[in-house]
Amino acid sequence: MNLNSFWRKEYVNEPYLMHLSLDELSYRARYLIESLTTLELNGKIGLRNISQEPGRDLMRKFTHVLQDLDMRKQNFPAMFMQGASIPKAMLGHEKRLMALNSLAINKKPHLVKFGKKEYLEQYSFKVSLASSFSDPSLNAAQMDDEMKAIYTPHPSEVKMTTMDGEDIQGVESIILTYEAAQDYYIFCSSAGFDVRLFGDFEADACLFIYDSHRFAEDLHEAVSTKVRVEDYGYKNVTYVDPVRPKKGNPPPVEFHKHIEYLYQNEYRHVFIPHMSENMPRDLFLSIPEASGYTELVCL
Repeated sequence: MNLNSFWRKEYVNEPYLMHLSLDELSYRARYLIESLTTLELNGKIGLRNISQEPGRDLMRKFTHVLQDLDMRKQNFPAMFMQGASIPKAMLGHEKRLMALNSLAINKKPHLVKFGKKEYLEQYSFKVSLASSFSDPSLNAAQMDDEMKAIYTPHPSEVKMTTMDGEDIQGVESIILTYEAAQDYYIFCSSAGFDVRLFGDFEADACLFIYDSHRFAEDLHEAVSTKVRVEDYGYKNVTYVDPVRPKKGNPPPVEFHKHIEYLYQNEYRHVFIPHMSENMPRDLFLSIPEASGYTELVCL
């Protein structure tokens, strides 16, 4: 039995997507495709390596979606992929893409910040409020509700009781929402180099950061000159499948990310401002000290 058949049979035995509407199922297919596709070094759009994680698990989930669709005897709606964050082909840039990828493999930066050369070469950075990322003017790779974490598990996965402790039966769908206690500032970078991110973030350059600890200290110091920082932290975000979240306590909203954005491999710096502070939407920072442990790489 090949993997496709195995995964389809696996889903028949546990159809955990049946509570989703067709639109919700189509949305799931769309965001799985977004992370399954990639930009190859030849400048063409290709498929992520599914012989290793996370590609293997993404393809397994996508196969489950296709099996569910077959069981419903339905098709995806027309144009369901419209507006999706699919890699942008970069034909004619093969030599440069290969050179940049080789450079990243050899230099092994701790973090990579994609952006515009005119700002990165001046070590100018923007740190923004979490609430600002819901702005519809942002592109598909950037726009997200960073103030909430929303889960839609199958009702059988959640134990529900009344105030008296009696089990609640017959629930057909569930939406669990966790919200951040207050707005906070985010600085996003990537924990690895991927040529597709030039297109996703409309970037013409990236900054290789070779000392993530020093950068975190310098970034914290720069933010602290703009607002009073109550607390801060930095680490890789945790990508969460909203339909099949892992057992246990969910990650903090501040470091939670929908698997729709898994391809970004995000490393996040979070700054919690003092509640009494005036909080501008964006903080524009200059960190010239970063010249000592970074390298500008242009497309």
